Amino acid sequence: MVHGDLRADNMVRDHQLGVTFVDWAHASLGPACIDAASLAPQLILAGHAPADVAWLLRDHPATTSSPETTTAFLAALTGHWHRNARQPAPPGAPGLRPYQHRAAAAGLALLSYRLS
Repeated sequence: MVHGDLRADNMVRDHQLGVTFVDWAHASLGPACIDAASLAPQLILAGHAPADVAWLLRDHPATTSSPETTTAFLAALTGHWHRNARQPAPPGAPGLRPYQHRAAAAGLALLSYRLS
């Protein structure tokens, strides 16, 4: 089972229990590389260098065995963000479109390293 939407606001940190993943609305069966790929742009948004995140994806056990699937999912996710960022802001979510612009830029930066 994969979460499908890993990012900081879907993780709750407890100093004694560790990290709990929440908001499983996109959960499905699939390869482990999906969660690693969905988390990777979030690392860039948090300030990590795209080259370092690309290196992490290249060598991480969840992504090493399926680099093509990892790249394909990352490209699809980046395209999803890029397309949706250009839509009108939905009521009650004024920060969603700016977030999607930033996430798409992070995904593109990561893809440029993966595909070079």
